[in-house]
Amino acid sequence: MEQSNLQQKKLNIIQLIVAVAAACLVHGVMQGVHDNYGIMLNGLLPVTNVDYAGISFCIGAGALVYGFAQPFLGMLALRKSNVFVIFIGILSTIVGLVITPLCRNIFTLFIFFGLVLPFGTTGLCFGIVMGAITPVLGERRAAIVSGIVQASAGIGDALMSPGLERIISGFGIRAAMTITTLPFFIMVPVAFWLGKKSRDCTIVSRDKKTIGNQSLSSILKVAFADRDYRLILIGFATCGFNMSIIESHLFSQYLSYGISGKTASLTLTIYGIATMTGAVFVGFLGAKFRMKNILGCVYAMRILISLGFLILPKTVPFAFLATTLLGMSGDATVPPTSGIISRKFGAEKMAVLYGFTLIGHQIGAFASSYLGGILVKMNMGYSPLWAINMVLAVIASIASFSIRNDKTSMG
Repeated sequence: MEQSNLQQKKLNIIQLIVAVAAACLVHGVMQGVHDNYGIMLNGLLPVTNVDYAGISFCIGAGALVYGFAQPFLGMLALRKSNVFVIFIGILSTIVGLVITPLCRNIFTLFIFFGLVLPFGTTGLCFGIVMGAITPVLGERRAAIVSGIVQASAGIGDALMSPGLERIISGFGIRAAMTITTLPFFIMVPVAFWLGKKSRDCTIVSRDKKTIGNQSLSSILKVAFADRDYRLILIGFATCGFNMSIIESHLFSQYLSYGISGKTASLTLTIYGIATMTGAVFVGFLGAKFRMKNILGCVYAMRILISLGFLILPKTVPFAFLATTLLGMSGDATVPPTSGIISRKFGAEKMAVLYGFTLIGHQIGAFASSYLGGILVKMNMGYSPLWAINMVLAVIASIASFSIRNDKTSMG
């Protein structure tokens, strides 16, 4: 009997490891695509007949899709399943990657690069992936694992940034985006396994069913009545502005400073590693310190980074240092933000409410993506973006420190 229990315990540990690895694969590869639109931008310029501002607009539109689609896909996940949404995400992402390099005008590029591809990555976002593995892990383990899953975004960046740049340089954007579909095909059996394990687990049953019967408006009404949730929304909106500078314009910005494409893509590899480190570090800090204070400090770090872009010489050492710090502070906002939401409103509502925060996040992302394209077209450079980013980081830091309660669950 004791041996049988020991074997079962080992089997459970293996299943937990596989579940975490599966979640990291899905989220990491998705983020590797989502964070490298800037590299794709330069590859699309010579083949699409669309200028820098036009492609920047498509990236900005995709940022809005990534935000606005999340709460609705979160509700679909409640009514169907998180794995069902993951399958939709895989299919849409593959279609977007394959057809985008075939586009030859702004209309078709907008459809496939601005709508279909980002809609696909939305179905593979953090909230959906965590919702898929939480029944397997249990809520206590899921809180710890969230930092690891978010850190997988850094692995995706570290591997895919230099890979995309080299394939685009050597074989063109069509080959690069087609090859990028391969990991998404690998996700199909992974998603099937996650679906089977989720059905086998009975952790979320009655509560999830109850919440699944609620409307999106009723869930949001409760959340918006909460002062802390409104403060979270303010902070996360500024986060989107910051992140889209990195995803849409940082690669091109480094090229404009005379830094080679190979070196610029290497800085994005460092960014990926730093993102992973920052997310894991913040995830563990969340177990010891109040999440609102961690969040406030991360936003404060962005104030200093933005100031550096405004006043320091733009050398190769600066590029590596700045990109490392951007990575450390980049996805580090996600574990405390999702953790505060989960503690206050319950894990079952996290996919919906965290998804809704991403609407503000992606409005900010659209603003910096499109504004950056306009500024470059007007030969004004990137400094105005960093000045705005610094002001927004001040607002976000103050808002985060002003959160009153990130400990008590409101159910």
